[in-house]
Amino acid sequence: MTQLFDQIFANPLYTVIAVVLLAVLVFSIIKKVIKLIITAVILLVAYFAYVHYFGGDILQTIDTTIQTGTEKVEEVKKSVEENKQVQDAKKKIDNAVKR
Repeated sequence: MTQLFDQIFANPLYTVIAVVLLAVLVFSIIKKVIKLIITAVILLVAYFAYVHYFGGDILQTIDTTIQTGTEKVEEVKKSVEENKQVQDAKKKIDNAVKR
């Protein structure tokens, strides 16, 4: 891998090509992230407009959404911990069986 970097940096043409490719890659990633953020903001605004239009309380909806999200995160954390315990137990059983 270091030989590849040495070859790229030794030849100015390869260096320019690598920099251009890297710039295009970074630009495309940033462009996709910005599109994702804009889409999320538009959907969020549309959701709040829907809630407001049908007489709901936006602040209450936000609080409920945050609370539900927090509960789901806690459930996922608990599930991951249980899964780690199961994996550890399986490793111990496999090690005991191998002996």
